[in-house]
Amino acid sequence: MEITLVFYAVLQETISEEPILLEVPQGCTAEQVIEQLSIKYPQAAPVLKSTRLAHQDEYVSKQSVLTDGAEYCLIPPVSGG
Repeated sequence: MEITLVFYAVLQETISEEPILLEVPQGCTAEQVIEQLSIKYPQAAPVLKSTRLAHQDEYVSKQSVLTDGAEYCLIPPVSGG
């Protein structure tokens, strides 16, 4: 199956400013996508460890099974004051 990934903040700089299409196996979880990206983009691995996936303005759990054709946003940890 294929999903679309949109990156925010530091992940735009280290992975892609544009959305990417990612081929994943049927039944793939959010956690597995993070692991796959960490392997493909080792420079982003430290940030990806704390990154959450969101779908339609809601965070998904690490064990959530992703939907074919859906768009997911990768939200890295944010600090500020």
